[in-house]
Amino acid sequence: MLEHPKELKENEVTFNQLVRENHQKIYSLLRKMVRSHEEADDLMQETFLKVYKNLSKFRYQSQPGTWIYRIAVNTAINYLRREKLHQFLNLESAYSIREEVPNSPSEELREILRRAVGKLPPRQQVTVMLRIYQELSFKEIAAIMECTENAAKVNFSHAVNNLRILLNKVGVNFESL
Repeated sequence: MLEHPKELKENEVTFNQLVRENHQKIYSLLRKMVRSHEEADDLMQETFLKVYKNLSKFRYQSQPGTWIYRIAVNTAINYLRREKLHQFLNLESAYSIREEVPNSPSEELREILRRAVGKLPPRQQVTVMLRIYQELSFKEIAAIMECTENAAKVNFSHAVNNLRILLNKVGVNFESL
């Protein structure tokens, strides 16, 4: 695992090594942000294509994994914005085609929560994904989101408040989660 960004130059770390080291956590993040494996695969391919094209532009001011996370987050945010625009225009979305039916109450609750997170603004979605599902610190989230640590905390707080409202609308007590 790379400990310092300078190691990229010193050890001539290859693109393939970066993919191997980061692909699981990037896929996990993307999979939680979209409904289907196919969408996550497409976003991951797009993310690593951008990494490959921009590897020579990497400024070594952060960890390579943080840089790749940032590319993945931006790629996902852009995708989510396009999806919301399609939904707004009443175009058939990929989400409605791949609707999964929950089998148990806990799966149903997870599905309700996932849908509620999907209704948040893109930056709030990403913050929730990074904090809850990836278990990153606010400092790490701030580096990925290119904002201050305080801004990451405020964004997360707004997301939690919005989730509380959304879940209460569908009869789920947020405090019981």
